[in-house]
Amino acid sequence: MTLLKTRLSLDDFMLEMMHLPATNLRLMRLQAMMASLQLSDELLRQHIAFSDRTYTRKLVCRTPRFELLVLSWQPGQASTIHDHADSLNVTHVYEGTLTSREFTQTSEGIQQLRELQVRQGTGVAVDRYTIHQLANTSDDPLVTLHVYARPLQEIQVYCPDSDRVQRVICPLADERD
Repeated sequence: MTLLKTRLSLDDFMLEMMHLPATNLRLMRLQAMMASLQLSDELLRQHIAFSDRTYTRKLVCRTPRFELLVLSWQPGQASTIHDHADSLNVTHVYEGTLTSREFTQTSEGIQQLRELQVRQGTGVAVDRYTIHQLANTSDDPLVTLHVYARPLQEIQVYCPDSDRVQRVICPLADERD
């Protein structure tokens, strides 16, 4: 394993990720790498695209080991309650405030464990199979940067009022808009 530089360009990030098979990668390591990633405002702004219908996802980069996405959220938009089915995730707030909720599955359904307000310049991490939801509960637009270590191939969506779980195949990020 190579030593982590204070700042990583996208190319450096890709090289670091090539040294770490997704099955061996730990969440703390991915968090440290994401915190060191330096992307230009110009690159990120090219991937910001809001929709009134739902939040949007724009692909920045994908390799067999990870994918990097920019998500744009209007006020009131939220993800489903889901897990990433064996993919690690680190989310960095580029603009705005993100509401991050974690859940546990009980015999009565899904129970919320915690809710965090994640501010601009900070982030939140989700380990494999952690049940969570992201939302923009503010009155302002939100832009987030997501890295998934192994690219997100499927998620498990949880019904909040029952113990029902649905496995959903994820289309490629550039097809999700």
